Amino acid sequence: MKAEIIAVGSELLLGEIANTNAQYLSEWLASAGIDVHYHTVVGDNRERMQETFRQAQQRADLLVITGGLGPTEDDLTKEVLADLLGRDLVLDQAAYERIEGFLKTRQREMTINERKQALVIDGATVLRNDAGLAPGMSVQTEHHQYIVLPGVPREMKQILKDHFGHLFGQETIRSRTLRFFGIGESALNDRLETLIKEATNPSVAPYAELAEVRLRLTAKALDQQEADRMLDELEQHVLAEVGMYFYGYGETSLPEVVLKRYQEAGLTLSLAESLTGGAVASGLVDVSGASQVLRGSAVVYDDAAKQAVLSVPEELLKEHTAVSKEVAIAMAEGARSLYQSDIAVALTGEAGPTSNSGREVGTVYCAVADEHGTRIVEWQYPSFDRGMIRLRAVKDTYFLLLKHLEKAPE
Repeated sequence: MKAEIIAVGSELLLGEIANTNAQYLSEWLASAGIDVHYHTVVGDNRERMQETFRQAQQRADLLVITGGLGPTEDDLTKEVLADLLGRDLVLDQAAYERIEGFLKTRQREMTINERKQALVIDGATVLRNDAGLAPGMSVQTEHHQYIVLPGVPREMKQILKDHFGHLFGQETIRSRTLRFFGIGESALNDRLETLIKEATNPSVAPYAELAEVRLRLTAKALDQQEADRMLDELEQHVLAEVGMYFYGYGETSLPEVVLKRYQEAGLTLSLAESLTGGAVASGLVDVSGASQVLRGSAVVYDDAAKQAVLSVPEELLKEHTAVSKEVAIAMAEGARSLYQSDIAVALTGEAGPTSNSGREVGTVYCAVADEHGTRIVEWQYPSFDRGMIRLRAVKDTYFLLLKHLEKAPE
C-alpha cells in the first residue's frame, strides 16, 4: 500500500507552525507496514485543495489528511473531499451531542459554525475525538482509503491511539540506525556496495552527517520479531565489513558513548586543550552524568599557561614549539598528574589560517596518558578551514578514546 500525507493549513505554508504531524504520521504508518511516498502541504483554498486531493488519488492508495476540520470559514477539508467523492455531508448525532454538551458547560448556545464540526462525509466511519470536538473519519472507496484527522497534534494522536489498530494490514516495518566515525560516506559505500545495491528487504541506506556517517537498516515482516531477526542478520554482515568504524546506535553521540564506556570500565578522564579551546570537555559535560567520569579540564592556550598549569618545561616549548608531539605528551602527563585521573588526553595543533609554529596548518597532535605510558597520534587536515579542523580534532579525540579503551589501533 502506498500512502500520501496531506497537511491542510495556510499557517503551515506561512511558517507560523511546524508540520510535526507529518513526521509522527510517517513513523506511525511505517510501524503499520505502510510505505509513505509523498508529503504534501496545501493552504486553505478550495481549488488548490481539490487539485491536491486529485493528484494524490493518482499516486497513492491511502490518503491521510490532517487539518481543516474546525468551525471557521476556511476549514474546508470535509467539504472539498465530499465534493470530490460525490457524497453529502451529514450530521453525526454523537458528535453533535458532544459539542452541545461542551458548550453547555460554558453556558453557550451552538452557532452554525460550531455545528459544522459535527458534519461528516456520508458513509464514513466516524472516529470519536476524545481530545477535542471535531471527529475524524475513515472513508473507504473502491480504489482508495481516506483518513481525515484534526490538525491539532494532541487530537490527531488521540484518534490514532483509539481507533486505528484495525485499519491496516499485518505487516510491520522496523528500522535500526548504526553510527560510524572515521570513514567517509563514499568509502563506506564502496565497502558495502553489494549490500546496498542488492539488499531490498531488509534494505540499507547511508546518510552523511558532519564528520560522521549513519546507516539505516530497514526490514518489513509479518511481525516485529521476524523484522528484528532480519535486522540482526543484516547488521552482522555490515559490521563484518566496517565494524572497526562503528560506535553506536540511533541518536547517540560520540561523547555519550565515551562517557558510557568509561563509566562501565570504572575509569576517570582529564583533559588538556590548546587547539580546541575546551570543546572536547564541553561536549562531554553536555551529557548528564559526566561528573562520574570527567575529573577536570585545563584550557591552556598560551605557553605560559602550559607551564603554570600543567608544568610543561619552558625548554621543551622553546626547543619544539607548542605544536609538537613532545609538548602534547607533556600536557597529557601534566593533566593526569594534576587531576589524578586514570587517563588524560591533550590536544595541540595549528588551526590556521596562518601557522605560528612552522607546522603546516591542519597539523594536530593528540596524546593519551595512562598508567602504562603515553601514546601520541598525529592528524593532518590540510584542506579544512579553522572551524572544521577544530571540529574534526574534537571528534577524532572522542573516537581515539574509544579505541584506547578497546586497546585497538586507531
